[in-house]
Amino acid sequence: MKKWLKILLIILVIIIFLIVVDLVSIFTNNKPIFAIRKNDNVYRGIFYDTYNCQEFAVPQIKLKGTKFSCTIEGIDSYNTIKIVDKTLNINNFSCAEALEQFYEDDSYIYYWNCLKNEYMVVEYNDGNEELISTALEKGIITINDLDNYNIKYYKVEK
Repeated sequence: MKKWLKILLIILVIIIFLIVVDLVSIFTNNKPIFAIRKNDNVYRGIFYDTYNCQEFAVPQIKLKGTKFSCTIEGIDSYNTIKIVDKTLNINNFSCAEALEQFYEDDSYIYYWNCLKNEYMVVEYNDGNEELISTALEKGIITINDLDNYNIKYYKVEK
């Protein structure tokens, strides 16, 4: 066998081995070894891109040049169960009567009627929860979602 053919076969075997190792890493660690992270959900590789979308149980592997994106981030893509005011479940709950700011947009500043931000949460299917104020800042939920769940708040025009 010619020397250049042996070298070519060795290089081809090494490339195939690296791709297999990378794919195993994707399905065990949800991220490839040989890729550049574009953001929290997308890894750019040489031959393919890997997407960790909330709506899929396994990472999505797409060939370079394929148009793909995760759904627009929103309440459904994060598998939200519900938005909860935990103060309603606490007997004789009382809090300091002061307006507590929890969010602000271009037009309004939003307040709770008392100091209760730590009890206002978004609950997810995976058992995790986070504060409504944090979910609003991340863009996971909107003020309209609070209205849909009958969460009471005050808003003051800027």
